[in-house]
Amino acid sequence: MNEIEVISKIKREKLDERNYFKTLIEVAYEEQMISEDDIVNLQMQILQLLDEIVYKYNGVDSSSIRKEIMEDISNSNIYTISIYLKLFKNPDEAIKSIKEQGLEIAYQEGRKKIDKMLNIIRLMYIKVKQNKLNIENDTYNDTIIGGIQGFLKVYNPDFKAQDMKITADYPLYNNLIGKLDGVEFIKEYLNSLYLENLFCKKFSEEKIKYLLYGYSHNFKELIINIFEIVLLEVIACKLVKRDIQDLSISTAELNEIYLMFEDKDKTEIENIINEIYKEICNELILDNEELQKYIKKNLNSLVEIITNAVKQNTLDKVFITQKFII
Repeated sequence: MNEIEVISKIKREKLDERNYFKTLIEVAYEEQMISEDDIVNLQMQILQLLDEIVYKYNGVDSSSIRKEIMEDISNSNIYTISIYLKLFKNPDEAIKSIKEQGLEIAYQEGRKKIDKMLNIIRLMYIKVKQNKLNIENDTYNDTIIGGIQGFLKVYNPDFKAQDMKITADYPLYNNLIGKLDGVEFIKEYLNSLYLENLFCKKFSEEKIKYLLYGYSHNFKELIINIFEIVLLEVIACKLVKRDIQDLSISTAELNEIYLMFEDKDKTEIENIINEIYKEICNELILDNEELQKYIKKNLNSLVEIITNAVKQNTLDKVFITQKFII
């Protein structure tokens, strides 16, 4: 028997992941699920929770704490409450929960969830270090070796749960900047990095280094996403029916791609790239659905890059041709 889908008045996709509690309350008020009195009551609970947290860890009331520290702790509490509220697939149920149980229970449950996420992050960090590429790129290595480790040392879920305190300069194919905070960001960042490394590990590191050298002789100092450069070159190899393990195409083959795309619009190019994506999945990652979804999620951005490069005659900046190291 099929489960009946529960219709939610509040659409999850319309809520701001970084300001979840605030937008949840705003939409709930618009939908007349909570009243002005309910909002005043929630504000009082937030202040009460702030006093309790401050007293618990400092032995003083909140009036003795500097304003900026108070704001940090209050934001931390709201972030922690949001972590709990996001556990509800139906946002209507989240509203029902805080109306019936109050914010202190939501905070306590959110705090437990953060501890669980930190344990997951520690395990994921071990996995990322294990499948790390042996590539000399400063931002890549500094982020994995120093940045994540630094986060785990200084992260304080009691006072600054929303903070990251990380030098995450290494950009991801799955851009997360401005989308998440705190443990949510780090967890998603590590998972994305793990998947990117997993894909790159299917190729010779020497071939990847050669490819990056073709991209720029100064690739060690550049802020680049290694995965995206490798993926684009795999697409190029597929387009000219070359062995993808070569991770390299000739100038003549680049011209073939120009001819292939020069009279095509974005939709036609998108269809070709989607077919190439399917071939790559079948050849390389048929058994890893998560990695397939990861690539597919931002495939349109690659189509945009390729389409613009065709128009501007700069495809050589997207698909790297063979360069001999002297």
